[in-house]
Amino acid sequence: MKTAAIVPALNEEANIGRVLEVLLKSKDLDDVIVVDGGSTDNTAGIASKMGAKVVRVEKCKGKAEAMSIGAKNTDAEVLVFFDADLIGLTQEHISLLVKPVKEGKAAMCTGVRERWLGLPELIIKIDPLLAIGGERAVRRFFFEKLPPEFLRGFMVETGLNYYCRVNKLAISYAILRGLDIIIKEKKWGFWRGLRNRLKMIGEIIKVRFLILAKRREFKDVQKDYS
Repeated sequence: MKTAAIVPALNEEANIGRVLEVLLKSKDLDDVIVVDGGSTDNTAGIASKMGAKVVRVEKCKGKAEAMSIGAKNTDAEVLVFFDADLIGLTQEHISLLVKPVKEGKAAMCTGVRERWLGLPELIIKIDPLLAIGGERAVRRFFFEKLPPEFLRGFMVETGLNYYCRVNKLAISYAILRGLDIIIKEKKWGFWRGLRNRLKMIGEIIKVRFLILAKRREFKDVQKDYS
């Protein structure tokens, strides 16, 4: 299956280079697409110079819309999403995400960053909908069927989790050892970072109620997912 990496990015000139350096060397990926959601720095220039396909969007409504735009700019059957500010990304991480999906063992493989004494793994076991990591490989067929209300901000990960759950699609999890991310407070300063963190938490809470209201839209009558 053709496989494309999609990297939503906004003002990531200080970080995106080290992520693309790994992605562009990967034998598991056929395309690497950066969706620049209106950066005012040189994010797009760096990505283009390194060899990634760059899609610039002046008025992007957030990460989820950037993910959708990236999907529309490739015909790949497997879409693999990566944050632009990762630290410690390796070829092994990419393979761990891609392999279960390309081999047909799962419709989606979600990356779990190893930290906090295994707390993320425990949280996912308690509530799989809280697997909201930005690193995940998905089959195109169901990503495109996600209700549009969930292509907003940080709602998309929970929406994908719920779609798979309702339609009984297999999900696998990859423990991405040594992978980390620059926290919002460090990237944007304490107060702006805190505001963005609270916004993210608010959207994660909001999406749980939205799922209840829209749950019928997630049920897919098509069962041939081969």
